[in-house]
Amino acid sequence: MTAAPLMPEIDLDPHASAADVRAFFERDRYIAAYALADLDPDNVDQSRWWVARRGDDIVAAALLVEVLPFRPCFAMGESQALAELFRSGMTEPRLILATPPNGRLPIEASYRFERLDVMNRMVVTAATFQPRVSHTVQRLDPEQLEAIIDLYGNASRSYFTPARIARELYFGVYAGRQLAAAAGTHVRSQAAGLAAVGNVLTRLAYRNRGMATSVTSAATEAALEQHRDVVLNVRQDNKPAISVYHRLGYSVHAPFVEGPAVRRAVWERLTKNLFGRTS
Repeated sequence: MTAAPLMPEIDLDPHASAADVRAFFERDRYIAAYALADLDPDNVDQSRWWVARRGDDIVAAALLVEVLPFRPCFAMGESQALAELFRSGMTEPRLILATPPNGRLPIEASYRFERLDVMNRMVVTAATFQPRVSHTVQRLDPEQLEAIIDLYGNASRSYFTPARIARELYFGVYAGRQLAAAAGTHVRSQAAGLAAVGNVLTRLAYRNRGMATSVTSAATEAALEQHRDVVLNVRQDNKPAISVYHRLGYSVHAPFVEGPAVRRAVWERLTKNLFGRTS
């Protein structure tokens, strides 16, 4: 009886190119849609990434968007490789982490989630899209920035900039002079042929009238005119929203987990690595 050959050890690669990382994320382009958009030529200098290899093959990667204050980070790959990547590579004190479910435990060896949302990544294509617009919907532009901030709240002012509104595809429904509902694209990637729809919001007084469906439909249709695939995120327990997205032709691709996370203290990381404790 011969012993099974040993697998090559995990090595962190500090010199991996954007093309290498992009090729790895393309293995599951829907779940990695945001990261692929952040690797577009116009955006790549705003991001930093960490890569773990087994031999010559990339087996895990994490990408951090450095220009956003809430520090979004996406990671996917083999569990052992993710554990090493977050233990020895990633040192950010605080992140908004998103990862497929298999990434949660290895990442938690080095980072503690302060809150964890279980999400679905949904996807639609031109072949499956079913438009449903029952309101007067209009494209939003930078001149309507104050109306947009009034809808989403003053805390959104740092996120909604004139450049973002001009670059992304936002649509709204007005009730009189007030913006009652809106939705738009979070990110878009010409290189990957992907867009992500989100920020779907309706004022409380105007809910249950189909406005969210109308603006989501309009944003999806506009995105599909320029991109091959469109994705969105929804909490797994948000059954009404999932039902709306299904009617628009979206289907669930895969689950993932997401939430704010802080790097564990050295003693806590050592304890977890030695005894597998969670907190």
